[in-house]
Amino acid sequence: MLRFLGFYKRKPGLTHEQFNHHWLNIHGPCVRAVPGGDRYLKKYIQHRLTIDPASQEQEFVYDGFSEGWFESFEDRAAFAALPGLAAVIEDEALFIDLAATRWMVTDEHALQIDLVPEFPHPILKGPGL
Repeated sequence: MLRFLGFYKRKPGLTHEQFNHHWLNIHGPCVRAVPGGDRYLKKYIQHRLTIDPASQEQEFVYDGFSEGWFESFEDRAAFAALPGLAAVIEDEALFIDLAATRWMVTDEHALQIDLVPEFPHPILKGPGL
């Protein structure tokens, strides 16, 4: 499983609250509504920055990030080629500073951590370990 991570900063002039509202209530449903998108996009998660009210004037590089889960690069390309994705891209331009957007792709590798009675510290198990 591949996870495409997108890191987003709000457009100048938008408050953090306006950005979060648009992303959750407008953009999220727009992604879900892409006809045929569920054939390729297995999971879509939004991680919206929540500002700690007890902190003093925090500055963050990004306002949040998303995860788009796909079985393969080919599935990601097929999703990107869907005609309905144009509405998603148009919507992004309304609230995201596209020049500041960054992407990375991760693949999923599970590591199991066990405690062995003879050695009470965690032992990592996985490929090459």
